[in-house]
Amino acid sequence: MYKIAICEDDINYIVFLKKMLLKIEGMDESTVLFYDFLSGEELLFSTSMDFDLVILDIQMGSLDGYETARKLREIDRNMLLVFCTGKVEPAAEHFRVTPYRYLLKRYTDDEMLLEMKDIVDKMKEQKSYPYVMCKYTTGKDQIRVYPESILYIAIRYGNSEVFACGKLKEQFPNEILRTGMSLNAVYEIFNESCGFIRAHNSYIINMAYIVETDTQSVKLSDGTTLTIARSRSREFQRAFAGFLATKYKR
Repeated sequence: MYKIAICEDDINYIVFLKKMLLKIEGMDESTVLFYDFLSGEELLFSTSMDFDLVILDIQMGSLDGYETARKLREIDRNMLLVFCTGKVEPAAEHFRVTPYRYLLKRYTDDEMLLEMKDIVDKMKEQKSYPYVMCKYTTGKDQIRVYPESILYIAIRYGNSEVFACGKLKEQFPNEILRTGMSLNAVYEIFNESCGFIRAHNSYIINMAYIVETDTQSVKLSDGTTLTIARSRSREFQRAFAGFLATKYKR
């Protein structure tokens, strides 16, 4: 199911954009959930930010599309953003929030449909990348977290805590990242096909960041040492050997 948010103060234009999107193959009421917002404030107060696509009108009330997009980027830097406007030329500042496309309201139906087909292709491509939505300690906002940013994920107080690395760790150096999903549910997303293995009932590990291992433990690239459960040792060795074989074939 694709979640598409349209933030536009002209309800008729929202209807038009939906009509264009639903003309595209594979896009119908059984595969798409639309979320309508008449202002940037409404969008930012939404209880969920897990959108696959957000279409923003540049010219809206007190909080315009650019400012809305800037705040959205603080929540999720990977969200697919598209601007729409009656202006002929985009302003340089608009590109700071890295919109994927800039739709002009003067487009004919055929022109808009061509643009929408490309946007939908990009949305489907991004949707194919596995991720989980996480909250961080000092804010109520959520961020989209991808496998390459994760060392391991552990059970914490009934939820799952994400231990980050790389740019995500640099962005949130002192934060605790948590998802409301159970570890079992997370492992359905981040499994062996993504390079993860459940080495213990309490955590799953990104095998890409294992630097040392034996039959009882693994050491990760940040120095963390984790125990391999005895009951999972054989499965871990099989999975890690397969991961290394695949890695070095490339």
